Amino acid sequence: MDPETLEWCRRLIACPSVTSEGTREIMQLCAFDLLRPRGIEARLLTSASETPSQVNLVCLVRGREHNRPPLVFNTHLDTVPPGEAAKWTECPHGPFVAEFKGDRVYGLGAADTKLDFVAKALALIECGTPHRDIYLVATFGEEHGLVGAKEIVSAAILPKGALAFVGEPSGLQVVTAHKGLMVFELEIQFEPEKLHLATYPTYRLVFEGRAAHSSTPALGVNAIQLALQMLSQNPDLHAASITGGDAVNKVPAWCEVTVAGQAVFAAPGLSQVEPTTVSAPEFIPNQVFTVLSALLRRLNELSNLFDAAEPGYTSPTLTYNLGLIRSSNKSIVAEFELRPPPSLALAKVRGAVDEIFEELSVLHQPIRLRERRTNPGFRSPAASETVELAMAALAKAKLPVESGVKAGCTEAGVYSSAGIVPVVFGPGPSTGVIHAPNEYNLLSEVDGAIRFYRALLEL
Repeated sequence: MDPETLEWCRRLIACPSVTSEGTREIMQLCAFDLLRPRGIEARLLTSASETPSQVNLVCLVRGREHNRPPLVFNTHLDTVPPGEAAKWTECPHGPFVAEFKGDRVYGLGAADTKLDFVAKALALIECGTPHRDIYLVATFGEEHGLVGAKEIVSAAILPKGALAFVGEPSGLQVVTAHKGLMVFELEIQFEPEKLHLATYPTYRLVFEGRAAHSSTPALGVNAIQLALQMLSQNPDLHAASITGGDAVNKVPAWCEVTVAGQAVFAAPGLSQVEPTTVSAPEFIPNQVFTVLSALLRRLNELSNLFDAAEPGYTSPTLTYNLGLIRSSNKSIVAEFELRPPPSLALAKVRGAVDEIFEELSVLHQPIRLRERRTNPGFRSPAASETVELAMAALAKAKLPVESGVKAGCTEAGVYSSAGIVPVVFGPGPSTGVIHAPNEYNLLSEVDGAIRFYRALLEL
C-alpha cells in the first residue's frame, strides 16, 4: 500500500469522532486537508436538529455524462465509544493511535467506517473526471439513529433514482439487503425499600461479558443479562444500584451492581466482588428485577415467534439486545433493541412489543415504554442498476464477484425509503470486529475497496 493511503488511515483514526462528541473536527480534516488540496470542494452542513458539533460533509463532482443516474458514495464518520482502554491490547498507545501489524490496521473506526471513506476519497482523487456525477457524502450520527443520513434525505440533497454505495465493513462483498432496527426505552419507577440489613455487608459486584455488535448478539456475552440472572436466582440479595453497558447497539461487556446480603462469590461472569463503605442504602424492590427478567424472557419468545425463513439470514432472523441499564434512587431505565429482517413489517413488531408491555404493566406500576427510534431495512433486487453496476465493478477490480446480506442496520435503509437504490459495501470483516476492542481492518481490503470505487467511477 502506498504511503499516502497509510497516512490517511492513520490520520482519520487519530481524529476522535465518537457519536456523542460530534464530527466537526474530522469533517474539517477531510474537507480542508484531504479534499480541497486536490481540487474537490466540500460543503460542511451543520445539523439542523442537534448541536453544532454534528456535521455532514457533501461534495458534488461532475462527470462526463450528466444524463445518467448519479452515484452516491456515502460513509459515516462517527464511531461508538471506545470502552475501556485497557481492553485495546493491540493498541498500546490507545484506540486513537493506529497500530499496523502485517495486513491489519487496528484502531477505533478502522473498520466502522473511517477507512472506507479514505478508499472512496482517494479513488475519486485518482480518477479525475468520473463517468457519472458523484456525490461524496460523509455523515454524523449513524451510531445513534442514522441522524445525519436522515437530514441529508430531508434536505433533498440527493436526487431520487441515484445509485448509492453505503460504506460498512462487508469483506468486499456487495450487500443487497439488511435488517431494520427498533430501539425502545423501558422505565420502571419504584419507591425504594428501607430494609434493616445492618448485619449484612454491602458489596460492589462487577460482571464481565464480551462486547460485540448488537446485530450479532450470539458473538457476545451480555453482562447485564448475567447480572439480572444472578439477582433473580438470589432473592435474599438486595440491590441498591445497577449500571451496565455504554451503547444500546453494543452487547454490553460490563455491569455493576451494589448489593447487601450474603455475598455471591460464584456466578457466571462475576469478575469482581469488593466490599463497599455504604452501610444502610435504600434498595430496589425485587419486583423490579422480576419485570426485567420477564422482559428478557418475552423478547426471547418474540425472536422465536418471528423466526420465519428469510433469504440469506440464519436463525433467529429477529434478534434482540438489552444494551443499557441505569438505576437512580426511584427508577431503573433499560434500553433494548430489536432487529427485524427486511420482510418483517416494523408495525407487526411494534404491535408485539406493545403486547409485552401490557403484560409487564400487570406485574408492576408505574412503568413506561418509549420507542426511541426506528430505522428501516432494505432489499435491492438483483436486477437493479445499482446491483448490476456493483457486480461489474467487482469484476473490473479483479475482486471475487460475491453478494450477500447483512445483519446490521445501515444508512442504506434510509436512502432506499427515499427512492435512492442502495447497496452496502466496504473493507473489513463484517462480523466480530466492530463495536469491540481491537477493532481492525485489512490493508489488502482497503486497497481492494479503492480499486472497486475506481472501477465504479469509470463504468
